[in-house]
Amino acid sequence: MSLLITDAGIAASIQASNLGVSYKITHIAMGASGYAPTHNQTSLRDEIVRRPITQGSIPALGQLHFEVLFDGDIEYEAREIGYFLEDGTLFAVDSREGDIISIKRSDTAIAEVFDLTLSGSEINTITVEILGAASATERVAGIAKIVTNEQVDEGIDDTSFLTIKKLLRAFDAPYLINKLMNNLWLGLAAKICPVGASLPWESDIAPEGWAIRKGQAFDLVACPKLAKIWPDGMIPDMRGNGFIGKEEGEIVGLFEEGEVKSHGHEGSSVGSTDLGNKTASMSGGHVHGVDFWIAAAHGGTNPAGYHQVGGHFTRNTHKAGDHEHSVSIGSHAHTVMIALFGALKNTINHRKCNWIVRLA
Repeated sequence: MSLLITDAGIAASIQASNLGVSYKITHIAMGASGYAPTHNQTSLRDEIVRRPITQGSIPALGQLHFEVLFDGDIEYEAREIGYFLEDGTLFAVDSREGDIISIKRSDTAIAEVFDLTLSGSEINTITVEILGAASATERVAGIAKIVTNEQVDEGIDDTSFLTIKKLLRAFDAPYLINKLMNNLWLGLAAKICPVGASLPWESDIAPEGWAIRKGQAFDLVACPKLAKIWPDGMIPDMRGNGFIGKEEGEIVGLFEEGEVKSHGHEGSSVGSTDLGNKTASMSGGHVHGVDFWIAAAHGGTNPAGYHQVGGHFTRNTHKAGDHEHSVSIGSHAHTVMIALFGALKNTINHRKCNWIVRLA
């Protein structure tokens, strides 16, 4: 790179030598004009941008090394470069009669490197001042700063970078936990378990953000999503109940009492029958005894219905032979009572749990 020291630059060098002090190159500028530099220049002809030196050194006697970061929206095709002292004096100019020296497009960042060679007399009193390297960001290249523990805990710094150790610390920060809860977990929960879906929970203590379904009221304002499911603000009681998929035309969420399905008992029946007439067996020959009372004219015992009785005797009837009797039984039925057996409800093998629903 060709370089012309200006008269102002030489004067600054002489003055610094006479005073026993040093002078500092602190900034480098880019310009648009191309020409042959002159010693009497005090500025660039068409300066576009001026930036502080971010890295600089003097590797050896007569040699200067600079690094400057040009970033931002500005763009240029530079044909002139100016080296400025800390008081704004143009120390040196480089321009090549129209040749493009550097190009930058909008929204890019480039780190320009400049290596200069000066005579021994010129270098004796010169220093290079680093005014602070630019911090690296999403859009700007620069020095990466490591975030401190305090910055991790505060969670507001946007110019520093996390190490693995600091990242692990960040997972314990309350703001990050809240962010993860609100932005990650709740978003996933809404897809995995929508508000209004009930889950079995084997504890009498509901997890945070959930409620056991036991017929209680909830805050319609604090839980707007749940309010869309139960606009009356009441969580239906699910204690002792289960879920059955509704059929077409049925109302979702409708409660129905348990019933036993209509059924019979195979091989069992009770009906009526007509037994008709039945005849007794042929037997039973027998006689009948008959009492006789004789009325008398004088005295005696008076049985009922008689004024006077003269005597009493008994005679048997003629013997009846064996005979039979016909009995009509007819049609009839029997009432059968089946004894109670089992529990109060139809159940299956199960474990007790609470039904919980998410509050949101």
